[in-house]
Amino acid sequence: MMMKKVFICSPYRGDVERNVALAKAHARFAARCGYCPVVPHLMYPQFLKDSDPDERILGITLGVELMKICDEVWIFGSTISNGMAFELEHASKLGIPVRLYSDDGSRIYPETMMIDDRITDAFRQAVYKLRFA
Repeated sequence: MMMKKVFICSPYRGDVERNVALAKAHARFAARCGYCPVVPHLMYPQFLKDSDPDERILGITLGVELMKICDEVWIFGSTISNGMAFELEHASKLGIPVRLYSDDGSRIYPETMMIDDRITDAFRQAVYKLRFA
């Protein structure tokens, strides 16, 4: 039986140390749920410089290539970074369903998003037109 692959979409920039620790926790969560996590922002910054605009664009673009083999995209956190917005635009174009989670791994449900205090209006607008899993 093949494992479903899930693309982990969470912030990298900003508090990189915290965001990397969270991305690792999100990957562990997905793996423990029986999925094969795909986490480009844990891999590409190992050899591409996020501080170099061309290499940052390359890293995010390579990540979108990996997204193409994924069954779902899981969005973690309460905000959508520019890199995440780019990835989600591609998830939408590719028709890949998404799931929403807070940083602690609690599920955020699309049908109650409007009253969920864990997320911002900007987050709601960024994910509004996505296909949900």
